[in-house]
Amino acid sequence: MKRMLQSVMAAGALLVLGGAPLAAQAIVGSPIRFGITGGATFPVGNLSDVAKTGWNAGALLDIGLPLVPIGFRVDGTWQQLGNKTVAGEEIKNRIIAGTVDATYTFGSMLPTKFYLIGGVGLYNLKTDVNTGVGSATDKETKFGVNAGAGLRFQLTGFSTFVEARWHDIFTKGSSTQMVPVSVGITF
Repeated sequence: MKRMLQSVMAAGALLVLGGAPLAAQAIVGSPIRFGITGGATFPVGNLSDVAKTGWNAGALLDIGLPLVPIGFRVDGTWQQLGNKTVAGEEIKNRIIAGTVDATYTFGSMLPTKFYLIGGVGLYNLKTDVNTGVGSATDKETKFGVNAGAGLRFQLTGFSTFVEARWHDIFTKGSSTQMVPVSVGITF
């Protein structure tokens, strides 16, 4: 009986000591992570009158401590919307965005985390109109805001995520709005 008790205690000590590096990995992590994203961009509001669903690609810098729910993120994205023909004119839209955002993560100890993201950005919009006879290009750079939510899946040494964000760009007349849905990976 004494031998069995010693064996159980030894096995328990090994489990506790073996789990310490895993707990340390959860606590000690890089506060700065780099990442890439890609996905689909859906035009909404007035933008949907002159553009179809397109694609997006980007890079990001994620800043935050693993167990602290508040973090920061800087994104650079390219949104290429689908061409649309309106009144015999083919319209092509492209938006390059740079955003600075705050993030709030729920369940920071869990391997799957829900988060909210939102902030401000600078958006460069380019519209090409081809009439068949000639073409014209319009470019402008405007400020805007964005807000969204996502799920992050923590893996060993990196994480993946899926998120949707609503962007409202302050253009003349009415605002330009889009919703990119992206997947990404951070290292």
